[in-house]
Amino acid sequence: MTDTVLRAYGDVTPGFLTGVLRECGWIGDATVMEAPAETVGAGLMGICARYELRLDREVPGAPRSVVGKFAAQDATAREFMASSGYRNELCFYQHFASRMPIRAPRCAHAAIDGDGWFTLILEDCAPMVPGDQLRGCTVEQVEAAVRELVGLHAPLWDAPELDSHECFADRINVEPDLLVAGLQHVVPRFLDRYGPAFASDEVAFYERFGQSVGNWFAARPAPRSVMHSDFRPDNLLFSREEVAPKVAVVDWQGFTRGCAMSDVSFLIGNAFAPDVRRAHEEQLVRTYHDVLVGAGVASYPFAECWDEYACSLLSALLTTIFGAMYGTRTDRGDRMFELMGARHARQILDLAADRFLDG
Repeated sequence: MTDTVLRAYGDVTPGFLTGVLRECGWIGDATVMEAPAETVGAGLMGICARYELRLDREVPGAPRSVVGKFAAQDATAREFMASSGYRNELCFYQHFASRMPIRAPRCAHAAIDGDGWFTLILEDCAPMVPGDQLRGCTVEQVEAAVRELVGLHAPLWDAPELDSHECFADRINVEPDLLVAGLQHVVPRFLDRYGPAFASDEVAFYERFGQSVGNWFAARPAPRSVMHSDFRPDNLLFSREEVAPKVAVVDWQGFTRGCAMSDVSFLIGNAFAPDVRRAHEEQLVRTYHDVLVGAGVASYPFAECWDEYACSLLSALLTTIFGAMYGTRTDRGDRMFELMGARHARQILDLAADRFLDG
């Protein structure tokens, strides 16, 4: 079963789920008799579906449902993600998830083919509820999320194995000139679509970013650990407690080696309106740093952490711009990218992080 790749959520059968879930020990020797499905999530870069499991017998501890994840049916989105995003997620579940204390869904099945079609069968983390990019998060939720991030970043901080690990060793480094050329092509289109919702200084920043991103590329922080790369409300699940909620992290298509602070800055910039962010930003970064040091990362002073936080803000724009222009376009997606684009530009200008474009 480990090599089986299905191209659509409707291709999943009770027989397929029986084999997968028996193999990983989730249902003992029971049989899945029926597995009615419903799609979940926004589905911009792939499709997720929840399968209700109706077994032929009661099995103590057996899941009542699982989640399947599949490649986008839209050819443009699928081709954009096939060589990187889909393989990144498979890499996380196949090689790293079991080693990290960060809370992510358990994986029962992970397979991908040469064309980028893939199948993941994952734990359903209900009754945790997904965050909402448009609604944002509470301060308590964001604090819980940055604490949870330490479980991803700390275990392999400056780990030599990341230099040669098979998931990263064959990555092709993007040349700054190619990145600049790509952004010069796509930023004007991004501004045509979303710029009317931005303030004039935010539009001016994006125009400068498209021309000078090579300077930021040269100044970007060193890759110190592994990172999620799309750590924002839509990719987080929260328990319902208002104080100290629990967090689970989904959608690992950006998983890579890089600057850990990119995850922190991306979340804080996305989760709050600018006035709320300004009131809590530094304290949340200090909380993350305190927990990171407590987890054993002792050679990382806060001044360096804060500087990398500011510099890493610019990487959020790559996720925002390319995600907006190459993902499947929806009404909600347009509202989301409009909000993300404005919030990240304002965050960068507030912290004078545009200085990293000066070279």
